[in-house]
Amino acid sequence: ITKNIKPQSSDQIALGFNHYFAKQGVSFVFEVYYKKMNNLIEYREGTNLILNNDYESELLQGKGDAYGMEFLLRKESGRFNGWLSYTLSKTTRIFEELNNGNSFPSKYDRRHNISIVLNYQISERWLFSTVWVYQSGARFTAQIGQYLMPNPNMTSVDIIPLYSSRNAVEMAHSHRLDINFTLLPKKKRKFKGEFSFGAYNIYNRAQPYRINVVPNDNGTGYKYQQPGLFGFIPSIAYNFSF
Repeated sequence: ITKNIKPQSSDQIALGFNHYFAKQGVSFVFEVYYKKMNNLIEYREGTNLILNNDYESELLQGKGDAYGMEFLLRKESGRFNGWLSYTLSKTTRIFEELNNGNSFPSKYDRRHNISIVLNYQISERWLFSTVWVYQSGARFTAQIGQYLMPNPNMTSVDIIPLYSSRNAVEMAHSHRLDINFTLLPKKKRKFKGEFSFGAYNIYNRAQPYRINVVPNDNGTGYKYQQPGLFGFIPSIAYNFSF
């Protein structure tokens, strides 16, 4: 917060409903919300912060909206338990000097989020659990073309890129499945050890986290690549208490 940069603020309203189904041992929660944000901060187009002693001049302030719905279905008792959650949301921004003053998606606008957690008591000592998560891709501004323009002294030609509207393109969605088996300790032992083994991202799907621009296969242009992190990772653990 400075003389020129106002503090960010927001107002939010939410309406929810929850109910417990005693016979089935299941709880249900549903909520809708709307959030209005003011004095959000973004950089100007073409900002250069290297050796820039007046970084405040590179900042813009604008408004934003976020709204959506969430629901949660949970079962906490019995040999088979777990929960299912889903969020549908949209987040937008408006800055007078960005995107021609038109509304654009926030880089945090991930439309769908799903989580499924299941636990099953196989026997008195063996427990199986699995988690599946899904998330829409992050947003970015893509280069969609380019054109040539002679420089002012007409000695060479500059390549000028053309971009999509701000944050108009969505990266690939991400999802993964994790599993785990746990061997519980015997109840009468003073020294209690718990052995578990499992795997993260069992079907080895890369989770995209950034955009790289590389030449296309025939060398006539460029294409986007989405490198991913954390493929299949096995795990084994032993926890104890005394």
